[in-house]
Amino acid sequence: MALNRREHRFSKAFLLAFAASAALAACQPAHQSGVVPVGPEADIAEARQMSRAAKIDAALERAASAGAEKGRSVASLLSLEEDYKRQSKDPETVIAYARALREADYLNRALIILAPLAGKDDSPSLIKSEYATVNLGMGNYRDAETYARKAILANPENAKAFHVLGIALDAMGHHEQAEVAFRKGLDYWEGDPTPIMNNLALNLASQGLIDEASEILHRAAAAAPNRPEIERNLRIVSALRQSTKTARPRAIPGAEPDKIVLPPRKPSPDDEAE
Repeated sequence: MALNRREHRFSKAFLLAFAASAALAACQPAHQSGVVPVGPEADIAEARQMSRAAKIDAALERAASAGAEKGRSVASLLSLEEDYKRQSKDPETVIAYARALREADYLNRALIILAPLAGKDDSPSLIKSEYATVNLGMGNYRDAETYARKAILANPENAKAFHVLGIALDAMGHHEQAEVAFRKGLDYWEGDPTPIMNNLALNLASQGLIDEASEILHRAAAAAPNRPEIERNLRIVSALRQSTKTARPRAIPGAEPDKIVLPPRKPSPDDEAE
């Protein structure tokens, strides 16, 4: 049936209004327009939005955790300082304060408060080994070796002293002596042994004993799968193992010794034998 002119104008106006309304709706987000997207594109959009939100939440959580940890560390350090002021000659108090200073990277201060007791022949083995550890962190390898040996004389089962001795000897190029120290330390080690296993493996690799180094790193990686430096060192040693069976490199390019090795990076609490 034919439309008269008035009906035609009405129909045309209605269609234009409908088209404009549809265009505006298409420009609005789904939750505003009332249109819920479906299909793969909707899934991708939702996944991206959730991913962005998750990353932001994770970053905020890390920042909050780091801030809280720093606050606890400062509070703990201040508390230990007060204890030290009251009992500056008590070995346990001195060790606790010095260790906290070292972990906070106040190595000079730690060295100063340890020196009076560390220099005494009858001071505890742990005082001497802590003094050796601070010297190691400062790159004083000869002093680290000297006091690690003194700590071992005071207590032949001080695993931490053997670890520090091995690292100091390795740094000075005495790889075979360092290997002996690492193995002795491993014999007496308590707790997570992966730090000293990592350093022993790098020592063996530097002597060209690639197969044994690889085996130790595999065992360390199985015991501590979330330690990236062990995974990295394992890849490096595995590549060396594949490339040559005869090379005896004195240094492993790109390898990462345990944190206690490289000054000015300080040892981790997990790397210590109590």
